[in-house]
Amino acid sequence: MASAGEAAFCQISIENDVRLDGRRCIDMRPLELELGVIAQAAGSARLRLGATDVVVGVKVEVGSVPSSAPNQGRLQVAVEFSPCASPIYKGRFGETYGEQIAAAIEASLAPSSRGGDGGKGGGRGGPPSGLDLTKLCIVTGKTAWKLHVDALVLNDDGNVMGAVSAATLAALQDTRIPKVEVVTDGAGEEEIELDDSPGAAWRLDVSGLPLVVTVSQVGSQCVVDLTAQEEPCAASALHVAVNRQGQVCGITTSGRAGVEISMLLMMTETTQKLGPVLWDQLIQFLRNR
Repeated sequence: MASAGEAAFCQISIENDVRLDGRRCIDMRPLELELGVIAQAAGSARLRLGATDVVVGVKVEVGSVPSSAPNQGRLQVAVEFSPCASPIYKGRFGETYGEQIAAAIEASLAPSSRGGDGGKGGGRGGPPSGLDLTKLCIVTGKTAWKLHVDALVLNDDGNVMGAVSAATLAALQDTRIPKVEVVTDGAGEEEIELDDSPGAAWRLDVSGLPLVVTVSQVGSQCVVDLTAQEEPCAASALHVAVNRQGQVCGITTSGRAGVEISMLLMMTETTQKLGPVLWDQLIQFLRNR
């Protein structure tokens, strides 16, 4: 943990728009992406954002449909921290923080046809977004695909939520779902036959998914992609789900203080400009795979 003097110097540097690693307040760290890193997964990705290192795997399985949505599949997100990711994750903190990140990522991926209040704690707002879970339905009212998205944070050097969000989008893009055929047996019962050959698999449409972009308030500056050394300097953070068009799809907040009203618009606009840029970076990686 940084000393009081180091933290003060870090904050002064940020307020002067010259961060310790040479970046300006609106600059992201270099992003690296690998796909197909987990052989047993239906889709996977490893993403490095500076020294922050995250692996996401997607597992698909046939299950029952939710009673509230008989024509939809299911999506579940889990986030865990390696004990080596950071000393702060010893004990219950890592588990609690992982649940908070998983809830925010899952909310950003869930289908939304109308906006929420956009307030603290996971409000949804803006245009329709998220995965079309009806595409996962196999037999209406009976069976559908369930997606398990499991993220493991290998190293935390700041902006974990942003890294997990981008890695999740890439892993979902890499996911292949087996072709399914519903047949009737001799007794008239429906059975499911899976064709798991690579050529028969289909992919999810992730073009409408938002990325969660985090912008933090440090003094009078709004700052993106904080490192672990910089994060203690932030009074508050705004986590904004932004789609490829720069539209806001949802907002959550965190930090020891609330977001100042005078900073809210500036912070939101920053994420709206940065979201499409990050989306384009991911698309370039995916196309050049």
